[in-house]
Amino acid sequence: MSRFRPLVLAAAVAAASCGLLAGCASRPSEEDLTNSILTATNAVNSTVTLSSDQAACIARALLASNLSDTTLSGLAEDFDKPEVLETEADQVEPAVAAAAQQCR
Repeated sequence: MSRFRPLVLAAAVAAASCGLLAGCASRPSEEDLTNSILTATNAVNSTVTLSSDQAACIARALLASNLSDTTLSGLAEDFDKPEVLETEADQVEPAVAAAAQQCR
């Protein structure tokens, strides 16, 4: 047996189990991200009002951004208080602001 075969096998097993690991988030749909944005803006304490079209535009812009699937999934789960990658935490607010500016 080749000494590389165990490495290939281990990589295949890791890839197959990715769905079971928290760090393997899939990219959210535009609809999920739009709904999360609308939920956040419709909250009682929100000072922002967006139309469905504006929220969808922001969602599309965020999906086209360089934010990771994990961070985008966090935004889709709870746009108000998302769980994002620590390495991207400082990129989320500027990305949202740029998307909102683009979608006025």
